[in-house]
Amino acid sequence: MDAGDPNVSELTHIHNVEYVDLPTGHWPQFTRPADLSAAILAAVDR
Repeated sequence: MDAGDPNVSELTHIHNVEYVDLPTGHWPQFTRPADLSAAILAAVDR
């Protein structure tokens, strides 16, 4: 990002980030869809 790579330039505009860990591996939409959707809905409500 510091080098100005256009593929990640939008990431420099994000300042308020919250990460949610789901112990699922790479594809939570397949392995834990209910947990993933609950985490997304909880984030929208904040």
